[in-house]
Formats: sequence, C-alpha cells, structure tokens
Amino acid sequence: MTPDQLREFFQQFQDHLAPKLDTYEQAVYLYIFRHSRFIGQDEAVLSFKSARARLATGIGERGKPMSESSVYKRLDSLEQKHCITVVQTEHKGKRIRLHLPGEIVGVIPSKPTTPEEIDIEKIDFFDPENRLAILQREGFRCFYTLKKIDANSFVVDHVVSRPEGNNSYRNLVAASREANNRKGSMPADDFIRLLYRDGDLNEREFRGRLKALTDLKLGLLKPVL
Repeated sequence: MTPDQLREFFQQFQDHLAPKLDTYEQAVYLYIFRHSRFIGQDEAVLSFKSARARLATGIGERGKPMSESSVYKRLDSLEQKHCITVVQTEHKGKRIRLHLPGEIVGVIPSKPTTPEEIDIEKIDFFDPENRLAILQREGFRCFYTLKKIDANSFVVDHVVSRPEGNNSYRNLVAASREANNRKGSMPADDFIRLLYRDGDLNEREFRGRLKALTDLKLGLLKPVL
C-alpha cells in the first residue's frame, strides 16, 4: 500500500470500523491486514495456533496469549460482520481474504441524500460500479446454491435472460461462476428445482430459494446504496 492508502485505511479503521469491533476482533483483523492487504496480497494463509501469541494478551492472567478458542470465535464474528471471508481451510492454516473498511457496506457513512436524488428502480445494477451492491445484498453467498462467494469470484446473473430481462435489482442476482455456467439460459425456478433434485439444496433451502425468487420479482430485495 502507498503511504496515502495506508493513511486512509487507518483513518477509516479507527474512525468507523474499530468502534464496531471488540478489542480481540480488532487485534485479529489488524494481524490479517498486516499479512495480506498491507503487503499487496489479496489473501493470506494463516495458522492461528502459532500466531495467537502475537495477537494480544488475555484479560485474565497478565501476559497470557489469547486462547485458541477466542481466536476462532473472533474469526467467526469478523466473517459475520463481513470484515473477512474465510475462503477455505488448508494444511498450513486458514486461507482468509480481508475486506478494507471502505469495502464493507455500512461502515463508512454515506453522504445524506434525498429520495428524489436516487431512484433505485432506474439504476443499472449490471454496471460494474453497482454490481457489488448485488453481492452484498446476497450476503456474499450465491443466490442459487448458497455457497460463499466474494468480489473476485462472483458474477451477476440475469434471472430473466436478455433481451427480455432488464438490469434492475429485481432481475439480477449474485452467483458463483459454476452456478452461472450450469444455469445457462434455464429459467431460474427450473434451475432451483434442478439443484434440489441433484441434492445441492435441501428441502428448507429449496423452499427458501423459491421464496427469495418471488421476493426478488416483487421488489422486496432492495440492495443498499
């Protein structure tokens, strides 16, 4: 990172993200940052069994390292707050992607706007500048399969294919590349039924996806701008 980027990061972290994290979460987040984005890497493979001694001391016995269970508890909470994505577990540790404060929805306050300034129904969400809002609306999971995805692995899929379909939030979902390729031009509800028949979705997930598809068409799944 350049000095200006680093300055901006710490200002945004201290002013906006840190107040949303407990002390241990801050320590874990900054450790991941140090070993990934700070040195220009999108992801880092980290073993917290050994690293925990370099994170923070415990609140009980003075000087005692953070417990392993506390570390993994904070990793879970950081992922729930969309601060990190745990990509996978490998032999050497967990592969983690860290999200900077400006990449996390709701962390950096947006400038106040009036309803007249933004009409969400007229926004082209297939535009690269707006696609991240669709991913964030899905909670960083594939709309169809519910598998984890991130800003580098997702695609925006048209529920109703073009030219009939448009680029509104009612017709766009975030999906994994695998699901997008597998769906092709198949109608979305038929694809969801195929996933259920093939065992990729259980019954609860299947019914939830059909309901989400209905809510999407009704305009109930509005992305946050």
